[in-house]
Amino acid sequence: MATKSKGNEFLSQVWEKYKRYVSDFPETVSQIEATSRLLSYIIAGRFEDSQVFSELVYLASNLLVLVNDTIIKNASTFAQKIPLSVEKLRRFLTVLEYGEVFIEMAAYRRWGETGKWVLIVIIQLTKAIWRLILLWKHHGGIQPIPPIAPLDRDKYTKQFKHNPTEEMQEFQENLEGETEGESVNGPNEMTFTLKRSGKTIRRLSAAPPINFRSWRLPGHGGNENEKAQLTFYNPTKLSKQRLWGETLYIARPLIHLFGMYVCGTMSWKPWIMSGTIDIASLCMMGDTKDMNPEEKREIKRRSLLLLYYLLRSPFFDSYSKMKILSTLRVLADNVPGLGILLRPIIDYLPSWQKVYFYLWSA
Repeated sequence: MATKSKGNEFLSQVWEKYKRYVSDFPETVSQIEATSRLLSYIIAGRFEDSQVFSELVYLASNLLVLVNDTIIKNASTFAQKIPLSVEKLRRFLTVLEYGEVFIEMAAYRRWGETGKWVLIVIIQLTKAIWRLILLWKHHGGIQPIPPIAPLDRDKYTKQFKHNPTEEMQEFQENLEGETEGESVNGPNEMTFTLKRSGKTIRRLSAAPPINFRSWRLPGHGGNENEKAQLTFYNPTKLSKQRLWGETLYIARPLIHLFGMYVCGTMSWKPWIMSGTIDIASLCMMGDTKDMNPEEKREIKRRSLLLLYYLLRSPFFDSYSKMKILSTLRVLADNVPGLGILLRPIIDYLPSWQKVYFYLWSA
């Protein structure tokens, strides 16, 4: 028991040190994350089963980003308050979104085509249930994919970067009172009021170091822009039409899978049915003027993802495959420098197109 207690204490200390490191050096952490993600692209195609291992590395890098983002948010003074049950659901869905491609590939290697499709159905059914719970029970509104997007760390770390340095702290501690004018809140304040005009201006001794200077008066809204950038938006209350439109969008993967089961994976009926549902869902959302910026971005993302239907079977196999590949080959052969980028894409595109979650996840 004593050994176990010491082990737990050691792990707790390591975790606390790691959290401090992430909070103090977010730029370094971001570079490590980017390197691990780049590694997943480099590994692909290098050896047998490299695609599965590449997806495992990519999953690990995404989970690392999720953990580090959570640490930075919790260390921030602008952390959003979300009910624990909602946060758990969102986190679970995010992890599932990140891991679904790896799970599909691993299932195919282990259990073949049948095992792959069984796990695909289980994953899509699980995601649909949890999203419907968020939508109907917790009033989650229009749900982005993934539910927890990577953090815009620049906005969060500004508050740490903009904290007074030792130079600024020393300057503030050494402020001296002015002999002219009348202080706004006392003789040691950074501003004073002119006797005749009543105008409030900064004291000469209160001019900060040059790298901290701005046109604002001290204490008069200096952090408003930063706070505005970190505003958290509550989900827009959905009308019945929008609510059913979002429900339709959530159910679309299950309807598509059922269509493929009934009609076959190369049938046009599931493809047409899925596209119709996506378009109908977008139409049911109507004008986005009353939505918050995050929801507007999600609707725009869904609109752009309609282009994926050009890459989805059977349209890809019947029409777009040869056109896309021939166009890429012409560009690779005739535009200097593009061949290095495009030839791996040409080789990988047919394999990529066969992975269900690459194209049909959202």
